[in-house]
Amino acid sequence: MENQTTTKFKRWEDLDITDDFIFTRVMRNKKLCRTLLEMILKIKVGKIKFLTSHHAIQIDPNTKGIIIDVYLKDESKVINVEMQASNHGDLPRRARYYQAAADIDTTPKGSQYSDLKQNYIIFICTFDPFLKGKPIYKFQNLCLEHDEAIYLGDGTEKIFLNTTAKDTTNLDGEMSLFYDYVRDKTAQTDFTKELDATISRMKQEKEERNMYLTYTSRMMECRQDGYEEGREDGISIGLERGAYQKALETAKAFLSEGLAPQMVARCTNLPLETVQELTQTK
Repeated sequence: MENQTTTKFKRWEDLDITDDFIFTRVMRNKKLCRTLLEMILKIKVGKIKFLTSHHAIQIDPNTKGIIIDVYLKDESKVINVEMQASNHGDLPRRARYYQAAADIDTTPKGSQYSDLKQNYIIFICTFDPFLKGKPIYKFQNLCLEHDEAIYLGDGTEKIFLNTTAKDTTNLDGEMSLFYDYVRDKTAQTDFTKELDATISRMKQEKEERNMYLTYTSRMMECRQDGYEEGREDGISIGLERGAYQKALETAKAFLSEGLAPQMVARCTNLPLETVQELTQTK
């Protein structure tokens, strides 16, 4: 087995929308994020509140933690969006776990079950996750014991986009051309042109490049932590156990160099409140 710690990250100049770092940074643009979500969900998305990108959810110290790419909510919905460029064969069960974790994370103590928000898990895949050639797969819970579809109505939906699909006739034009952009980087609509321009501007900014270098360095450290556990899934273990702690350590180092808390929050993807708390304890 190849040593996990030798995994190479792309050069900054070679990154595109399918890369985790670029996708999460671009989706911080609320206009672009809302346009993409409404295109996928076919519903209106209200005032967006980000629950931070690369958000870490650890329900209990003894349970499996997760790192979420783009995690947000509006008045009635919680939405997790992931750009998935590699297939490890575990997406359905990952979606199940993400959905449960997000419900617990966004439901305060003392809430009623009726307070649970509509919960969407979206994976934008650069491969066909179910090998059926469909451009999009949507799943809801329904009864198998009746001829007519009886939906459970639990307010959950899991959506998988197959951007490699050859037949996209079932998609509307905007969606189909978004697939073209993900696959071939051909920007043909106002949305994909703005998306492409935003990425181009980002890649010209030294600050963004430095953030990427910090991000890759931290991820490599997390992979090393996981590999040293001596298990094949060391990367995921390292991310779960090490990502948040590494972010805190990086934030403390940046603060000691005199960087403003707002800048540190951006560089480490930690909530500003957490960084401000560190300024009182460093």
